[in-house]
Amino acid sequence: MSHHAASVTMPVNDPAQLLQRHLLQCAKARGRWFGVSVWAERLHGMILPRLATTAAVGGLTLAAVVHWL
Repeated sequence: MSHHAASVTMPVNDPAQLLQRHLLQCAKARGRWFGVSVWAERLHGMILPRLATTAAVGGLTLAAVVHWL
């Protein structure tokens, strides 16, 4: 009679596995483009509430540049 190692299956909802999966996702998210992503979120947060003003200033700037050329 041989003694086989009992295979222990962990439930899917095991807190340790869930934490490990979450930490891996966080590590992947903080990849090479993380700094650019943070900058883009800040820029988006500044521009979106002032979308009409930003579009107007951008249009006036573009018109001034085209007129200058």
